[in-house]
Amino acid sequence: MPVLKALGLHKLKSAYLANALITRARAAKREQRFAESAVLYQEALRLTPNDRRAQIQCGNMLKDAGRYAEAEAHYLAARQLRDGDAELELQVGHLHKLSGRLPDAQASYIKAMALRPGWSVPETELAKLTKAGWLGQSANRPVGAPPLDAQQLAEDEPDDATLASMRLGRDVAGLAPSLAPRSSTEMLSAHANHVQVKRLGHREPSFWGDSTTLRGVEAIHGFVISDTPIDYLQIIMNGLTIHRGPVQGGYDIALEIEPDRRRKYVFNIWMDFATFTNGRYAIELRFFDIAGKTLSHHDRVVVADPLIEADHPRSDAIIEIPRPDPRSVRERVNARESVVRPADRSLLPTPPRNILVQRTDQLGDMVTSIPAMRRLRELFPDAHIVGLLTIANEAFARTLDVFDEIIVVDFPDDPVERRRLMPLDAQEALRARLVPYAFDIALDLAQSDVSRPLLQLAAARFTLGFGGSEWSWLSANFVFNTHDPLTNLDIVPHSAKMLAMVEALGVATRTNATVMRRPELSRAQLAAYGIDPDERYVVLHAGARIGFSRWPHYPALARMILDRTGHKVVLLTEDADTRATLPADLLASGRFVLLDRRLPFDDLDAILSFCDAMVGNDSGPKHLAALRGANVVTLFTNRINSAEWGQELGGKIITRRVPCAGCLIFHDAEECGADFACIRLIKPEEVFGAISEYLRLPAA
Repeated sequence: MPVLKALGLHKLKSAYLANALITRARAAKREQRFAESAVLYQEALRLTPNDRRAQIQCGNMLKDAGRYAEAEAHYLAARQLRDGDAELELQVGHLHKLSGRLPDAQASYIKAMALRPGWSVPETELAKLTKAGWLGQSANRPVGAPPLDAQQLAEDEPDDATLASMRLGRDVAGLAPSLAPRSSTEMLSAHANHVQVKRLGHREPSFWGDSTTLRGVEAIHGFVISDTPIDYLQIIMNGLTIHRGPVQGGYDIALEIEPDRRRKYVFNIWMDFATFTNGRYAIELRFFDIAGKTLSHHDRVVVADPLIEADHPRSDAIIEIPRPDPRSVRERVNARESVVRPADRSLLPTPPRNILVQRTDQLGDMVTSIPAMRRLRELFPDAHIVGLLTIANEAFARTLDVFDEIIVVDFPDDPVERRRLMPLDAQEALRARLVPYAFDIALDLAQSDVSRPLLQLAAARFTLGFGGSEWSWLSANFVFNTHDPLTNLDIVPHSAKMLAMVEALGVATRTNATVMRRPELSRAQLAAYGIDPDERYVVLHAGARIGFSRWPHYPALARMILDRTGHKVVLLTEDADTRATLPADLLASGRFVLLDRRLPFDDLDAILSFCDAMVGNDSGPKHLAALRGANVVTLFTNRINSAEWGQELGGKIITRRVPCAGCLIFHDAEECGADFACIRLIKPEEVFGAISEYLRLPAA
């Protein structure tokens, strides 16, 4: 009897201690100290292991603490004590859902519903699985169901209009929603105060690495967004003020959400850095607003020798000006004559004589290069092709009928840096060996970028390699990346990509353009526009899709042609307001025809096909006239490169050299900052001189 009494007291004491621990566990749960609460429940269960409710609560706390495996062990212990508890199955379903075991979660929720019919909680949980997009363990994909809108999960059930929109989304899933018009509010944005520099030298290799480099006459061009009017700009180099002057503006900011608050202020400063010692400088563009506050742009720049115009005949950004000269840099640049070039152009002015091909890697790389190398030989049969190779592929390369000469270079993989390396003294020796060839073309066939910098040592006129904008010093980057949509790996062999690069080089070095005339066109079509079939005429096209690209002096050119030749002048424009801007004597001339409307294509084609010459901006009719064999003179703004967008075949191109060439202004004309001097300052006399040889004028 005393033993039984002692056992009873022990049970009472254990139950008392377990209850105390559970009370503390509940308090920790209320304060969301789930891990601590679980420890207290576990201590209570050591005293009363058959407490089913404590097992469930301990599992709940471990679940909330993210310790899912331990939580499941306590749920299973509770189930062994008594099966068939709907609340327990609900908690097990929650655990499986959090663990990503969705089929097990589904089974537990279904079991909970069976144990307590009509209970909405497990039914709601099942609906959430479906709403989240899961179709179930053995479910068939529903046909015609609207696509899931994840944003809708946190909202009420979608209404009929939303469902209709979601079904429409399924119907247009194969279209391009990004091209659809946006609402006015969707296009607006808030522009922060900042300095946007569009032009400040060029990235070039230097003693200090790839650096912003200033050579001779340069433009410092860009704009400032500010909510306080900008008063002036100060440019400082190494602590020395080299410019202080006003900015242009403030202009409205397109698509600004607060247009009355912020404005755009433009700067386009032309400076001659040939007056500075070569070297590295710290430069600051410091903008002062009317309140005395400043916005600044800082950079490190390198001043280097000016480039020579004759060495870069196709570039309008390289400018030589007289020194010394009391006039400003802008005055000296604008006083120069326009540049008249033949429209016929090629990547290289003469066929390449010496070509360098890099394959400074392994034998397998060399083998895959054979199609590209053979094609290179076919494209340039008269060129002297030099292979820059490693010892790993030299012997094999000598068995090929590709190279006229092979140079072997030591370019090993470094196991520490995990890339190929070449000491500076070895680089100097290789450069001394390569430079005397005066390579016209140097190309690196490796898709890996490890050997790309070696191309710099050849000092070739034209360099080519795989890659994007990271190789700013390359003459051309070739990018042709294919991908498996599942692995994102290439699906085209390396050999094909190298061959594609060589083919691109071949296309770039010769034009395939040919004159295409339409024999069905007739001069008789011209009569409807006041042009006799045997009458000689010049077409002036005064239109251009971008308004600021239009040359403003067509009336003066028309008068010159009428006064100095016997030709008729046909002025084409789709601007009905042009008539009001023309001089009365020009409109009254019987040799002047104004066509200020859109013409039927065949009639436009005939007018361009039979003219003696056409003068126009960079426009569609200009390209069409060249295709038909007309003598075309194009007047180019330097926002784009005339070498890229000039007409094919014959004719001439007129441009002006300006240091801000290549601005790419398209929509925002106010960003020029130089009053579009590159087009406005082309003189009518210069244009007349360019077309004179096409008009067969009598000798003076």
